Amino acid sequence: MTEPAGRPPALRVADLIVAEGPEGAERIVVAGLGVTVAAGEIVAVQADDAAAATALVQVLAGRRRAQYGSVTVGDGAPARRVAPAPPAGLAVVRPGDPVPAGTASPVLVVDATRPDPSAAPPEEPARAAARAGVAVLMVTTAGNPAATADRVVHLNRPPRPPARPDAEVARFSRDALTEAAVGSLTGAGVAADRAALVARVLVDADVRGHFSHGVGLLPMYLDRLAQGGIDANTEPRWTTPEDAPVAVLDARGGFGQVAAELAAEQCARRAAEHGIAAVAVRGNNHVGMLAAYRDHFVRRSVVGLVLNISGPSVAAPGAGRPTLGNDAVCLVVPRGEVRPLVVDFATGIVASGKIRHAAHRGEPIPATWLVDRQGRPTTDPEELDRGGAVPVFGGHKGLGLQVITEVLAGILAGATVSPLVHKQRAEPDRPMDCSQLFLALSPAAFGDPPVDELLTVLTDAVAAGYPLGAPSVHLPEQQEAAAEARAADEGIPVPLAVAAKLGWTADRTAVAGGVR
Repeated sequence: MTEPAGRPPALRVADLIVAEGPEGAERIVVAGLGVTVAAGEIVAVQADDAAAATALVQVLAGRRRAQYGSVTVGDGAPARRVAPAPPAGLAVVRPGDPVPAGTASPVLVVDATRPDPSAAPPEEPARAAARAGVAVLMVTTAGNPAATADRVVHLNRPPRPPARPDAEVARFSRDALTEAAVGSLTGAGVAADRAALVARVLVDADVRGHFSHGVGLLPMYLDRLAQGGIDANTEPRWTTPEDAPVAVLDARGGFGQVAAELAAEQCARRAAEHGIAAVAVRGNNHVGMLAAYRDHFVRRSVVGLVLNISGPSVAAPGAGRPTLGNDAVCLVVPRGEVRPLVVDFATGIVASGKIRHAAHRGEPIPATWLVDRQGRPTTDPEELDRGGAVPVFGGHKGLGLQVITEVLAGILAGATVSPLVHKQRAEPDRPMDCSQLFLALSPAAFGDPPVDELLTVLTDAVAAGYPLGAPSVHLPEQQEAAAEARAADEGIPVPLAVAAKLGWTADRTAVAGGVR
């Protein structure tokens, strides 16, 4: 934040963040503005984007709430998140409006975002107010610069570090990427069939566009293998009869995918036979993307629900410390001959792996995805592993879903909760001891309701809610379908930083037919 020299600030704007759009896919409009203005000083905040300038004026005028930050007038208390009323002592005018007399309003915001040719130039009310000892913040756009400002602050134009080389990617076909992943695993002593299963789950995530759960995890998996956090040779063991209505499977610290694959297959098969089934998995490691196990439910024509708990990386609403797991929920609904409906999401506002994927590529993240150790929004993905936290999505309602997941997949299925789960990166020598709950229900047991027909009614209703036509992605699974098409056409991108750790890029054609 820029401080005026020699004079106490009359206005302080700190860490102001304004976003718009659906939660988890927000567009940052104002990205962490910090500026101070002293009495009698004119400071211009200049935006390249008119929408950003307008959003800032709306927040200062009390017509719009910010996601984060504060506005302080004089020695008053900070107006956190800027309540829907302007802070006392702050006035907002347009060029041509009367200027508050004297110092009745010690801070004046001049909205010069949409200049009116018939009105006085924006500099005139600013100069008049400054001469009266008023602190002036003039909000302008690049097409309407403030020539007489004492200082100019550029909105949303922070200094950016040069792009890192690892922002580049290598591109693989699906088969070549699977072959490469299997090779890395078998080279570390993993049996070929298990290596193929783990590789299939990771590559499936990359193909569907969820790179956070793809082969970018392999270096960490291999490290955990070497240090003992994953036992490549252990066999999962049923601790209850496997054909019971509720069965419990002890993963025994092996690859999470091995126990999850067995649980999904058994759960779907028994639900098709008996109408309903549940399989609890405990003592497990990371299982990858939950949707990777969808085919078992689709083949058996049963509806599947999978819940997973993980180690602490999520903060409760308003909190700054990661005390809860970034748990996951996945619903699979077969739809006859067409693509199944799959709903798969994390209880954090974003999956932790998406933040690490940005770190692999040397890219900043939206400020709503992560808070640092002081609870402040940050665009630096490296803060995640420095003690930062992912906010839970949906406020207290999202926390409610988190608690539901903890009770079902944690307390019931695993006799644990996420605060007790070991974090796989922080403790590579220990099994995570996370747990999953697999549930399956056969529509036949419910009298064979017309699932496909009713899903069509439901999806058509969602699309009908958009007066100008539904966007291309407005339902679950549409984004994944588009990602699969891109992967087929363009290849699957793998950050060079990841490929180099796995020894895939000593020669950019090291994997036969794999790098395009």
